[in-house]
Amino acid sequence: MNWTPDRHGLMLTTAFVALWAAEEALTGLLMGRYGLDQIVWMRFVWHIVLLYLLFGRREPALLWRTQRPLFQLARAAMMVGMPACWIMGLHRGLSPAVLMSVFWIAPLMILALARLFLGERASPTVWLAALLACAGVFALTGPHALPQPLLLVFPLGMAMCFSLYVVMTRALRRERTRTNLFYTGLGVCLALAPLVPSGWVTPTPLDVGLVGAVALLGLGGLFALERLTAAAPVSRTAPLVYLQIPFALGFAWALELHDPSLRTLAGVLFTVVVVLYVWRRQRPFRREAGLATDTGFGSL
Repeated sequence: MNWTPDRHGLMLTTAFVALWAAEEALTGLLMGRYGLDQIVWMRFVWHIVLLYLLFGRREPALLWRTQRPLFQLARAAMMVGMPACWIMGLHRGLSPAVLMSVFWIAPLMILALARLFLGERASPTVWLAALLACAGVFALTGPHALPQPLLLVFPLGMAMCFSLYVVMTRALRRERTRTNLFYTGLGVCLALAPLVPSGWVTPTPLDVGLVGAVALLGLGGLFALERLTAAAPVSRTAPLVYLQIPFALGFAWALELHDPSLRTLAGVLFTVVVVLYVWRRQRPFRREAGLATDTGFGSL
């Protein structure tokens, strides 16, 4: 099998979305016992510990040595913005289905932000694929009661935070992967530290281990995202993010032990087929030379 840049990008995307979906599924097991801010904070404490154990014991300074510390911390703030918008949306009466349906406009936002800030120009075919996949998501999650227009700021805020995180990760592709991952964890921990004590619930040993598993899955997913954005323009790979949906639904069905509806299966199949068809139809591209490859795992 020839290991082409396109195949590399598809494998990294699959790893990212699968690990992301698994992380969210495990996080759902903790939601009834702890506040989301505490779960996120504990996860990223584990994230930093795992980074140190994996990459920092020999040369710890390589974790935090960067030429763009403020940009790194600003990117980390996007990781706080996503759960913050989720919590505020729920508190104001939006259902999880509405929040997630609107959130999936994110790949379209990635295309627009990549054009605006990175100068990446997506082809009309990529835009069409993202639009069709977005329509497929609405079809499989709807119909929804139309919320007050002002409430849409919360799911749109989630989508914007995620999109900015992806685009900013692409902008940091010349930094060390371990450094980018370290600042993501550090920024989240610093931002949430003042909020966590007010609603703190002491976790059980079993839940501490479960949070560690969430952190390991999340770290793996973010590592794959780092390598994906270094390997290919985000304007090319943005529609592939929709592949997270079948993984997320699969984990949900397995954990809740129920069968999906035919409409849901049709929506998932339509979304996957559109995304993969357009990916296959794109012209091959050359990987950008001179990128940082010091990940801690050789040339990954």
